[in-house]
Amino acid sequence: MAISRARAARVLALATAAACGAGLAGGAARADAPTTMTPIGGGYALETLQGFGRAAADGASGPTVDIVVIPSSYGDAPADREENLALAQERTDQVDAACDEVVAAPFTGCTAVLAPLLDRADAEDPANSASITEQTDGLFILGGDQGLAMSILADSPAEAAMQAAFERGAAVGGTSAGAAVESRTMINGYVGDLGPWDGLRQGSSLIWWGDDGDRERGLTFGSERAIFDQHFYQRGRFGRLLSTLATSDEHFGGVSKVGVGVDYATGIENTGDRTLSDVFGASSAAVLDLESLSSPISWVGPNKVLSTRNVLTHLLPPNSEGSATAYDLATRAVTRAGVAVPAPTPAALPAPAVPGATGTVYLGGDVVGGASSTVVSRFVTDAQAAVAAGAQARVVVLAASSKDKKATKAYTKALKATGWTGKVEVVEQDKKSKVVTSGAAGTLLVGETPASVATALADPAFAALVRSAVLTAPVVLADRHLTAALGTWFSTKADPTDENYEDEAIANFRTGDGQWQRGLGLVTGSLVPSLTLDYRWGKLFDLGQLAPEQVAWGIDEDTAVRVVPGGEATVLGDGSVVALDPRSAQFWTGPNGAIGAVNVLLDTFGAGENVG
Repeated sequence: MAISRARAARVLALATAAACGAGLAGGAARADAPTTMTPIGGGYALETLQGFGRAAADGASGPTVDIVVIPSSYGDAPADREENLALAQERTDQVDAACDEVVAAPFTGCTAVLAPLLDRADAEDPANSASITEQTDGLFILGGDQGLAMSILADSPAEAAMQAAFERGAAVGGTSAGAAVESRTMINGYVGDLGPWDGLRQGSSLIWWGDDGDRERGLTFGSERAIFDQHFYQRGRFGRLLSTLATSDEHFGGVSKVGVGVDYATGIENTGDRTLSDVFGASSAAVLDLESLSSPISWVGPNKVLSTRNVLTHLLPPNSEGSATAYDLATRAVTRAGVAVPAPTPAALPAPAVPGATGTVYLGGDVVGGASSTVVSRFVTDAQAAVAAGAQARVVVLAASSKDKKATKAYTKALKATGWTGKVEVVEQDKKSKVVTSGAAGTLLVGETPASVATALADPAFAALVRSAVLTAPVVLADRHLTAALGTWFSTKADPTDENYEDEAIANFRTGDGQWQRGLGLVTGSLVPSLTLDYRWGKLFDLGQLAPEQVAWGIDEDTAVRVVPGGEATVLGDGSVVALDPRSAQFWTGPNGAIGAVNVLLDTFGAGENVG
């Protein structure tokens, strides 16, 4: 694979100038060129290393493309030094070989060398960064622990040498932790035992601000405009970046940074800390902007989750022929094929509604098995009120399959634990039953797998039972996949497992990955349950592309939307509800199958808030 025509022309011109004595020695070839960074979201995939190689070659003075590899995120324990150096050398060889595959004449190839910068003493000794010279064309920072990397590099001769090379024009790239350090304000993980499912909580991210003179920051020459997050889809980090941006708005006096989430095996170019473009690799990069549409910020509910509106969001896959997409970090504007795409004017957000329902309907994201009983308790309270008004003291569980017995037992236990003293009767789709839902105080809809729900809804009798219950029961609690099935579309793809959930999280951002099937259409819009626990953010965007005329709703674990007759819809529980509004967006599919999108709007809600 050769470098692009534009790059090849620039490289050839620079090399020709050098051959003619145009004074390119000492890196002067790049003197007037903008700086380049290529943050990579994780891994050492050949295509991403080649992308960095192209960036390093663009404007290199030759005859070889000279790269220095920085291993400072690997670990600084003396006992591990020999092993870490050996592993880092293997990565250095990979960088070298990948670069060799993409550079074109007049270069003779690439030369990558490892700088032995594994602890603070290494970084303080200029001899260990002596390989970073005026001829250096690229610096590649290995993955690992970004906090460790900066504790080693910050305010050291090594960082000074890296900065000098960068300012002379050396391209800086890095993967995973090596991407994180490329923004001066840097995310250094989660606080304590919190994880992706807590990402929308206030204070869940450990943020190194980079504006207080200490070493808790990204590289001193890192992006001043963006905060880079890595393994972005793979590890469900949409919530983390959103809450980090909201916190940055407060920290920086009302002007938040731009959030740039780069997925595994994917990279993006940041040119001059101004232009994001030329995504390369397996997936896409997400850009999140809280400023362009003046997104309000508050923290609500028992866990202080982020409440905000109209977060302008873009997904940038590799360019398709004739439709290059770029993002301006300064103006926060998008261009496609050289044409500016204006920001949308937000329209009123329609709340999820259940037209024709005579009772209260709870749309649960996964309300049993977590730490909270709030949703089930409120359902029981409503069912008890129905009994007081004359309904029978029965809750009927409609289960999509007899294989869901473990789940139906868990729901029954949860009902009793929160005060239900009446009967609990179970109707399984694939078993005959004399139980009727009419007259009961409440109905609970249980569907544990997408496959069982799809099969159950193909049974006209069971589908009619569900429809009747939703429209006529005094109170209904739908959960998980039967929640999804009540909407316009629901995903029939199997749930992720402990072995494949990261791969599935990446796949969710591919066009049509959800294997969508028509739902019952009882709820306006489409619904994605277990949004954060199962890393399902991509399903919202897939729905946006599938049905751009309607809002898609993501519902967290331990959380539900309570819809009452007349249309008021309120968040209940410990987590968040996320609305993806695609109505003003443009969607396309990148050449790698990843979803492309500009002008998607995201809204987040917490407990007690009316959605819409």
